[in-house]
This record gives sequence, structure tokens and C-alpha cells, in this order.
Amino acid sequence: MLFKVALLASGVLINSVFAWDNGLQKAPAMGFNTWNRFACNINEALIRDTATRMKDLGFLTAGYNYINIDDCWNTKSRDTSGQLVVDSTKFPSGMKNLTDFLHGLGFKAGVCEDQGLTTCAGFAGSLNHELTDARTFVNWGFDYIKIDNCDSGSFKGTNPERFQRWTDALTQVKAETGKMLFYSLVEWQSFDAWVWGPPIANSWRMYDDIQANWPRITQILNNASFIGDHSNFHAHNDLDMLENGNGALTLAEQRSHFTAWALAKSPLLIGTDVSKLSQDSIAILTNPEIISINQDNIIGEPLKPFFWGKNPDGTWDPSFPAQYWSGYWKDQEHTAIMYINFNERTVDLNFTFSHSPHLKADKKYAVRDLWKHQDKGIVANFFFDGSIPSHDVRAYIFTEQP
Repeated sequence: MLFKVALLASGVLINSVFAWDNGLQKAPAMGFNTWNRFACNINEALIRDTATRMKDLGFLTAGYNYINIDDCWNTKSRDTSGQLVVDSTKFPSGMKNLTDFLHGLGFKAGVCEDQGLTTCAGFAGSLNHELTDARTFVNWGFDYIKIDNCDSGSFKGTNPERFQRWTDALTQVKAETGKMLFYSLVEWQSFDAWVWGPPIANSWRMYDDIQANWPRITQILNNASFIGDHSNFHAHNDLDMLENGNGALTLAEQRSHFTAWALAKSPLLIGTDVSKLSQDSIAILTNPEIISINQDNIIGEPLKPFFWGKNPDGTWDPSFPAQYWSGYWKDQEHTAIMYINFNERTVDLNFTFSHSPHLKADKKYAVRDLWKHQDKGIVANFFFDGSIPSHDVRAYIFTEQP
């Protein structure tokens, strides 16, 4: 079917006027999250070891500065004063010692809670305790909060009203302490947070949970292709955590997954056992030329489709999303181009400059390949590149010539 894109018109207004600038970074968050690989099998030693390895492997230098603990860190009940209780078996030194350790390495620390009575794994949730919990997380030294939305049926308001409670709590705690947390939310069961999320949070999930397989990656990217106008500085569509290193994703699929997430300006949160990453996977995740587009502090808009390729433009197809994407980088003289081969065979790519709203049909451009790290020369009017393997990606910077 064809997606009705009329709703996108309000996105630019939402982001340019009403995005919640809470004084933190403009670009998407980068870091690590425990859930995809470890779920509830987490503990203090894992967090310390992961952070140490990430620093040694160059991830911190590459920009991955958040170490985030997802669900299962606390107990199922609060204490008699209504405070959250850390599972002392998993985290015997307590959270403040752990965040101090992470800060000492140069990282920031993140934690997950739930805007329901319990978390998705059944531990104590934050509903009706938002201000108490915000104060707790600041006292414990956290810098990032992910708020999930399981077991929230007892709250009769809307999703915007539900998640606004955390916005209000964080704002009050900043007034009390001077400390603000990066705020990421996960909406269940429907997903439309890109419409109402920009004035409430720094990022919001926009699709169901990711899985370490190609079909789920294409489903998420298909949805993202229609909502790019709702993402900009301080407020980002979250395509969910990265699956690089998990499942049976090929290197081509890992490269496409990472490139698409980065150039859609999604948060980049590694979700695997970093001690088992191959050198090839590490090279993918730390590609500085791709990361520089995700972290651009001049241009906040993500890349957006300009030509669907196989399908007619504007087609909703979870198994075969838009193939050609473009967006400015640094200024309007530099354009990033992404092509993903969703075919089951090797193909060539080609397009005319007039296809993309970010290229000028009457100009020449110097082209750089961001995966081969090579300059490809000067081109005019039309661009061609050959032999892109199945499920692989190409990414370029087109630099306008005088």
C-alpha cells in the first residue's frame, strides 16, 4: 500500500519550535545497552568489564560514551520509605560506586525504569514515583534514563500525559540539583511518539523491538523512512538498539544495519557482548566517516528517501524499503547519500542528481566512498556504482564543486 505522508507536514514545525532542548547534547546518544545480548543476566562485573573493554577497543574514542543498564537491576518491591532497591546480589557495590567507576573511565552512565507499576521483567516500576525516582537516579550519579511502558494500564491518561510525568520530574530535579538526565522513552503498544515526543523527550522508540535478523531490520527501516521530518536536534527517532554481533547477520547486513541507523540519526547503542566482537564488526561500528554524519552538530535532520528504487516512490513495504536516501552534512555544499541493496542478488546503483532534493542538477560533485574510504572523482548530472552485493550498503559524501 502507499503510506499517507500528509501527516509528516507537522514534523518540521514540531522540531524547529517545540523540541525539548534540556541543555544536553544535540546529536543522538551513542553507547552500550545490556538488553539485546544479556537481558536479565546482568551484574556489576559485566558492566565494569564491558566499559573497560569498550575503552580498550576504541569505542569511547569513537563516541560511544553511555554505558546503559537495562531492566532487572532492582528488586520487585520498594523499601518502606518508597525508594527503589538495588539487587545487592547483582550489584554488591551499589549504583553510586558503579557510576563513579564509569565516570572515572570517561563514560556516562544510564539506567532503565518503567512508566508502569512493574518493569517489563516484573521489577518495581516508577508509576506514581517519578519524582522520587528521578531524585534517586541523580543521587546515584546517572546521566541517562530510559523509560519503558510495560504494566501501565492502571494509568488512564494518554501516552503523552504518561511520559510527560517524567519530563516534569526531570525538570524539577534539575531545578533542585542542576543535573539533567538524557531522557529516552519506549512507547507501547501503539507507536506514534514521533508526533508528540519532541517536546517531551530526547528520543523515542518508533517500532517494535529489534531482532537480530534481516526481516526485522527492514521492517524498522521501512517505518523510519516515513517519519524523518519528526527528527532533529535534541529529539530523535529511536530505531532501537544495534544488533551488530548478534544472531546470524552477515557482515553486509551488519554494515547496512549500522549505516541505516546512523544516517537516520537514530541513537547508536551497541547491544552485544563486546568481548566477542570480530575485528570486522568493530571496524563497522567505529567507522568515523559514518559516525560523523550521525553526530553532525550543524545539520540535525536525518537522511530521507529520495527514490524508492524497485518500488514506486512512497510505497510502504516492510520487506523492501526505500533504497536511495540523501541529506545534508555539515552544510548545504555537502550531501550524504545512502543506497541499500534489498535484492537477493548483486546489483548496480544509479540515479540522476535531479532525483535528490539535496543535489543541484547543474553542479559537479566530488564523491567520497565512506566504506572504502576512497575518493571516487568528480561527477556531473548522473551517478553510477557497480556490483553492490545482496543486503549490502553504499554511503557517500557528495561535495559541491565551484
